[in-house]
Amino acid sequence: MPSLSLTRTVQVLALLALSLLLLYVGRLFLVPLVFAAILAMLLAPVARQLERWGAGRIVSGLLCVLLLLAFMGGICWAIGAQAANISEQLPQIQQKVQVLLQQAQHWIQQRFGVAPREQIQFVEEQVAKFGQSANRYLTTSLKGVAGLLGGLVLVLLYLFFMLWGRHKFREFFLRLAPSEQHQEVNQMLQEIMRVGGQYLSGRLLSVLFLTVVYGVGFLVIGLKNALLLALIAALPTLVPYVGAYVGAIFPLIMAMVGGSAGQLLPTLGVILFAQAVDNNVVEPLVMGSRLNLSPIFTIIAVVLGELLWGIPGMILFEPLTAILRIVCSHVPALHPYAFLLADEAHTPQWIKRVKSKSKQLL
Repeated sequence: MPSLSLTRTVQVLALLALSLLLLYVGRLFLVPLVFAAILAMLLAPVARQLERWGAGRIVSGLLCVLLLLAFMGGICWAIGAQAANISEQLPQIQQKVQVLLQQAQHWIQQRFGVAPREQIQFVEEQVAKFGQSANRYLTTSLKGVAGLLGGLVLVLLYLFFMLWGRHKFREFFLRLAPSEQHQEVNQMLQEIMRVGGQYLSGRLLSVLFLTVVYGVGFLVIGLKNALLLALIAALPTLVPYVGAYVGAIFPLIMAMVGGSAGQLLPTLGVILFAQAVDNNVVEPLVMGSRLNLSPIFTIIAVVLGELLWGIPGMILFEPLTAILRIVCSHVPALHPYAFLLADEAHTPQWIKRVKSKSKQLL
């Protein structure tokens, strides 16, 4: 019996290692495919509604793709329109940066005894070293942009064909199982579709909430280009945990170099307030326990996703882990793994009451 248990453990670890290797090796193929699958889960209700109104599958799929492109284009237009205002303020920003640099040089000289000339010489040496590798960084950046555009085209193509053939994909999974298990498989597929779509919609609603609160807060404290700063601060929060810190950097820098000296702390206060409300009110309401993932495995999913797929993995591995938990919960032999991945915390009563009242109103 111990030898059998050891053999089973080795088999599970070997399967896990092989799966991670395949995920890493096939990331260029899998990332656009998984992005398209999550987006298809989000847009499937829209496609069904269009088909009820008389549109065919091809037309409904094309309209969903166009809707996604319009949404992305609107975000890019808003950022571009606001970014033009910053270019007009560059002379003032440069003057403020020079003043801050002079203050920093004076502080370093007093604190460490390094003269400003030596500081400038050190910076020039670092710039020279950076310039030697600038061509390599530029080439890498251009490849990254080309890869991003190519990946976007693949995502849109995959998305269209997934929406068009979603009924066939469902029938395929049903045919893999015996007829007596069709009800169980159908329930599992419905849960996966619901979790995938609700996760992404919840993230987008969270970003929208943060954009509005940031924008209003930045306008109240008099921060210039409030809408642009709000968008830049909110969009990185699509990445769990890390995104909130990354998004906060740019508004704080702009408050320091583009605003007055008294705007830094109010800007930080707006960011902290918005994040506190989003984490404790908005996300529990719009997402709640739909993923039903243990916090430790949520963090593991984000870290593992970054290691294997980079930033896209940080976004995708959380819903993928939730889908894995659903599959394990519907396979008797994998129930222990579903129990391990599941969240042991219960949904707060106030969230249940709000949701029940909203359903009654609707």
